[in-house]
Amino acid sequence: MQKVHGKKGFNVTILSGDRDTFQLASKNITIRIPRTKAGKTEEEDFDKAKVLEVYGIEPNQLIEVKGLMGDNSDNIPGVAGVGEKTALGIIKEYGSIDNLYEKLENGQAESIKGKLREKLINGKDSAILSRTLGTINIESPLGVEIEALKRNEWDNEKVFEEF
Repeated sequence: MQKVHGKKGFNVTILSGDRDTFQLASKNITIRIPRTKAGKTEEEDFDKAKVLEVYGIEPNQLIEVKGLMGDNSDNIPGVAGVGEKTALGIIKEYGSIDNLYEKLENGQAESIKGKLREKLINGKDSAILSRTLGTINIESPLGVEIEALKRNEWDNEKVFEEF
């Protein structure tokens, strides 16, 4: 997941109001979330450590949570009747949707009982599809080399000429 920034060693800050970007948080990537409080815009930074502190899981596991709970604003169905609190608890315990369903199918998911077990079994295909839909594709070609995006010093003479 850290293809460009991790291998090249760049520190990246993503400014976004969309918490879906938290899945990209790492040691090198910080997500800056703006919010309005008392009529004033404030920002909160989320890196890997902050995501772990707030959610109790790794940033990339937030994709698994979204797969279970869905997201109405993004038309991601998730598993019917599974909300954020339940999805977080499941992923904290089982780590991933794949591991969850492996344990369910092998009769080893003893902590999941009754209606929740039924919902998860019936919603397996939706959970897997929702995880795919909720994953930010970081493999898309940019069509530009990262070095071309570097900020350069201004040529003051040319700037003064223009203005």
